[in-house]
Amino acid sequence: MKKTILNIIFGIYVVIAVFVTICLLSYNQFKVTEFGNYSLVIVTDNEMIPDYNEGDLLILDKSVPVFTGDKAFFYDTYNRQIEVKLGEIQDLEKVTETESTYTFEGDHKVSSEYVLGGEISASVIPVAGTVLSVLESKWGFLFIIVLPALLMFFHQIMVVIGDIKDAKEENTKKSKKAENDEGKKA
Repeated sequence: MKKTILNIIFGIYVVIAVFVTICLLSYNQFKVTEFGNYSLVIVTDNEMIPDYNEGDLLILDKSVPVFTGDKAFFYDTYNRQIEVKLGEIQDLEKVTETESTYTFEGDHKVSSEYVLGGEISASVIPVAGTVLSVLESKWGFLFIIVLPALLMFFHQIMVVIGDIKDAKEENTKKSKKAENDEGKKA
């Protein structure tokens, strides 16, 4: 029973470690995790209240089209400070077949490459953003993922070394017993 529980805990730990590592490896230039058309956005402030709270994790689908009057999430690169913002689309202008320019509230023009998806397609997981932000931070990743993995690795090395010592002692005992048995026969 104890071993089963430990195996389950270890399995959960491995899944979390792999997921967080994949999230970090899937960062885009704005430090947002992207999986194909999906983006994982962590709400880092209360600017989006009442719709979203600080610490929420938003899963945004870029493949769902957004139109004038819709609310959409976009990268705001104003003053070189990159933030994910939510705004209502005031105007939509097709530039090419694949490129559009969106005008958000306040005449803020944004290329379609900077639009993450509409609010209608957003999935919200409360508090998960806080957890993911801690796991993805440098110190969080070190103390929650790397250090325990390193300790488990060293523990397994010690178990292997102990098994090798036990096997040598058992072989030594068998050799001495065989020598004693031969001495008694002679």
